[in-house]
Amino acid sequence: MKRKQYQLFKHLYFLQLNLVRNSTIQFVVPTTIAPRYSPDKNGIASPAGTISKYVQLSPYTIDFRCYIEKTLGSQKEQITRVSSSSHPIEINLVQEDAYVVTFAQQNTHLDRDILINIQLSDQRNSTITAVESGAVMATFLPTEDDCHQALKNDDLTNEFIFIVDCSGSMQDENKIGLARQAMLLFFKSLPVNCYFNIVRFGSQYKTLFNEITAVYNEDNAQQAEQLIKQMQADLGGTELLRPIQWLKGNVPSQGRARQVFLLTDGEISNVTEVLDLCRSMATSTRIFSFGLGQSPSRALVKGLARTTNGRFVFIPPNSSVDLYVGQQLQKALQPCITNVHAKWNLGTPVQTAPIQLPPVYVNDRLIVYALLEDKTVPFDHNSSVELQIGSDDRSIGMAKINHIPSVSSNETIARLAAKALILELQHAKLPSSNTKIGSTQARFQELQKAMETKEEDTETSSEETTKQRIITLSLKYNILSPHTAFVGIEKRTNTSNTDMILREVPIQISADDQHLQRSGSGRGFGGLGLGRGGACRHRKILPEGIQSRRRVTRSATANVSNSSLVLLEKKRRLVEEPTMNRHHVSLMSAEASALEEDDDDAFSDTITKKEKIKSPIKEIWPSNDDDVVRHLIDKQKFDGLWDLDSQAVQNLTGKTLAEFLQNNSQIEQQVLISAIVVVVLETRFASLQTMWHGIVQKARKCLLDLLGLDPTILHQLLENIQKQF
Repeated sequence: MKRKQYQLFKHLYFLQLNLVRNSTIQFVVPTTIAPRYSPDKNGIASPAGTISKYVQLSPYTIDFRCYIEKTLGSQKEQITRVSSSSHPIEINLVQEDAYVVTFAQQNTHLDRDILINIQLSDQRNSTITAVESGAVMATFLPTEDDCHQALKNDDLTNEFIFIVDCSGSMQDENKIGLARQAMLLFFKSLPVNCYFNIVRFGSQYKTLFNEITAVYNEDNAQQAEQLIKQMQADLGGTELLRPIQWLKGNVPSQGRARQVFLLTDGEISNVTEVLDLCRSMATSTRIFSFGLGQSPSRALVKGLARTTNGRFVFIPPNSSVDLYVGQQLQKALQPCITNVHAKWNLGTPVQTAPIQLPPVYVNDRLIVYALLEDKTVPFDHNSSVELQIGSDDRSIGMAKINHIPSVSSNETIARLAAKALILELQHAKLPSSNTKIGSTQARFQELQKAMETKEEDTETSSEETTKQRIITLSLKYNILSPHTAFVGIEKRTNTSNTDMILREVPIQISADDQHLQRSGSGRGFGGLGLGRGGACRHRKILPEGIQSRRRVTRSATANVSNSSLVLLEKKRRLVEEPTMNRHHVSLMSAEASALEEDDDDAFSDTITKKEKIKSPIKEIWPSNDDDVVRHLIDKQKFDGLWDLDSQAVQNLTGKTLAEFLQNNSQIEQQVLISAIVVVVLETRFASLQTMWHGIVQKARKCLLDLLGLDPTILHQLLENIQKQF
């Protein structure tokens, strides 16, 4: 392009918007590719092997205008609210057919992804939602009754393994704080007598227990809770491959299902290698992945879930992590229906996309596409699609046309279907040549080598076939894939290149990577300012409180403004996380004694010193509903019961414990207190069910066991308590 000229590019995105929680879908526009940690380089690397220049503030900004078409279903507007958790926005409601969303401020930089949340009406049904010439899209929402037909009532022993990113990058935007909060909710909701372990990873990985998993009992629960509350972003780089290899090498015990909860900001470069390894474990392991921060690797977070039949979610900064975690937790604690297929009643042969449908969960959305060769097929009230399970084709749901749709010809549905097929091919499990076969005796080595060569040729052939299928779909429907690209060519009458100048456009660092430019003046990959030994974010670091005080001590004048920011950040976190950080504040004096601890065992040493000097602090009752629920989650014992004092009961109910005991004298005190908490959560805090669902289910099961497995007695007890409010 000649100097002082501009070029206008028009990109069309065909996306299936993610259902993030309840009835809210989310539109995401990635604006930056954050620098990724590369294990091969032991440090930061630019994306795709390029040499990029990263800057803290770029000379260019972004303008944003989004049109959200109004959708009418049964003559009622389906969109009830539009908001953004990433940027301040303005919404123009004047247009009759669309909501127009723009930025509320000028000069918006590309330092974070754009997130637009669209809340739909709660009245959602399984329906054929869109039709065009040659393609159909159907949405299923299986209810609890639908799924009971397919689910068995037998209890299944689960293994729960928590893999938490504790690399240096997790200290930004309080991502490690979100991880601690998420972990606590996970942990409190675990069923008694399940098996679990906690794996922290960075440049290395550390497991809580030496064995693969340990039984969830009182002693192990105390160890885990202590580790969670003291977890820091102190393990250097982001090398996810090694803990995944550890998982692969330790398969679940016979008769157990393994659920993995993986929390990360997703800043790694070897995404393909990690996903290939996860894909090989898909028959025994489900991964529920959580992407934290402003610009996590969406390919990694989504891929981890898709390759293992799990679920993914992205948690932006300054959001209520409990809501995201609680919803995923409900799915992880329930079995999923896997052998599902669609039966299209359209009067013509169709190709379903994806071919192998993902697992089905209760009240979770499932979108299915159909591609039709005959584009003249009419659609009317007789058109439908059934969701069936098993070889006997049992129906667990049916989607019908609730109003005759207008048939469009813009190929949007066809492209979405093609994209679903491409993603399925990308994450398909191919034959592996890693498993060695045959004898190790010398006389059989030549035969074995020939067999291995044949197996490798088969794998190469399968990979090439898959690649060609992806390319064919990509070219036919104009959908990008890992093997295709759009190329723009400018035709000039003057063929001289003498005036051409190479201009490298700098990339603005993501908001949660801003410290990379401040951390040093050394030279590194792409101008990142990486000093000798790598980026500051990937070095061994101390807990946040210790780090900030050390900086103040060594360079008080130079770091006054920065230290003030650290103190302000700590105050903000105390407001957002009252339960956990109150515990943290009570241990501040212990951290001072650990200022010079900087070896691999500093974490455990600090915990030991804190334990010795812990002193009781008068507990302050939370003032808002969210924090009350978090407080009750924190106070629940490992077996699902609560042991609150009379003052806490009065704070919850307005009545003393003695008043409840007077009317329920035959009930043991701890059972009564736990029943009171259950009633309070289910009535006063019904709107926060996503947060407390797991712990209440656990409490109800324990209460039922203690009351002789008689549901009538439990129901009567809860009813009596509710009448006393």
